[in-house]
Amino acid sequence: MLRNEVRALLNPRLRYLASQQIHYDLYTTLNANERQILRTGDTKRLRGSYFNPKWPVRISIHGWAGKSTSCSNAAIKDAYLARGKYNVVLVDWSNISHDISYPRISQQFSEIAAHIAKFIRFLQKETGLEWSNIYLIGHSAGSHISGLTGKLLKPHEVGAIVALDPAGLAQLGLPADFRLAPNDAAYVESIHTDTTHLGNPSTELSHASFFPNWGQGQPHCPNATAAEFDFACDHFAALYYFAESVRQPKLFGAVEVTTPSCIKHHNCTCQHHHHQQQQSGTNECLADVYMGGEPLVPKHGVYYLSTRRNTPFGLEDIVRIRTSKRPNFLESSVLPYQLLLRG
Repeated sequence: MLRNEVRALLNPRLRYLASQQIHYDLYTTLNANERQILRTGDTKRLRGSYFNPKWPVRISIHGWAGKSTSCSNAAIKDAYLARGKYNVVLVDWSNISHDISYPRISQQFSEIAAHIAKFIRFLQKETGLEWSNIYLIGHSAGSHISGLTGKLLKPHEVGAIVALDPAGLAQLGLPADFRLAPNDAAYVESIHTDTTHLGNPSTELSHASFFPNWGQGQPHCPNATAAEFDFACDHFAALYYFAESVRQPKLFGAVEVTTPSCIKHHNCTCQHHHHQQQQSGTNECLADVYMGGEPLVPKHGVYYLSTRRNTPFGLEDIVRIRTSKRPNFLESSVLPYQLLLRG
């Protein structure tokens, strides 16, 4: 088994064949714990499933080294199904995502997006579902795959894209045609929790950009050790924050910042915000808007919010401007994952 996995990682032909095996795991309240695998063009399988075009469609796309059956994907799925009747589709491209070279994987994003776009067109044609009823939720690399999918669906437009700590490893500085961009859906929202290592600090990816705790050093994450680095926890924090927001849409209050640079320099304040009043001096204020939620409420701008160390992570309508948790020496030094970025 291990030998086959190594061959799949190193053999380009096997990776190409794997790209033809992308599948889609459907969950509804009628099969909350047992997936129904859908495939593009398989009308019989679709009609025999619990897919209901009258229910909202939420399509989750995992990132590098991910898979549809991960705990993080389960958190997204369970959050939606806790709300009621939804078609939750977890895209599985794990046959490609487990390649050890991120640059090599990123070169296949367009092909993966084309496959997903074809699947969505198949769903829409067979069931007549409304385009506005479709959300794409992407984590890390899945954020950019979501954006590329949205581009390929034009002139049709999905209702929203939620980018959960969008990847920055190979996407920093790319033009909009090759990454997530605001016009990829009717509304695009990004949540940045690891701008130091794996994430993307850009505020040009979405209509609304949220930076919990400055976008790094999430309070519930452990200190870096030889066995576990903060960045891994930070990178997945966006996913769990969003899942909580689906269950409780007004859990993550946020304030709009006067300039995006104050996020980078960690010097935003509660001063001069519209529609909110200051509490307890200069470090605590009332929220302007709420991050995430279901259904999404469109916002525009750059936002700061704070979270708790324990679940529920959200502070509802209170925002605390806290001292940032700066990366320590171990986190800032050369990490093993950086070697993989050389392709």
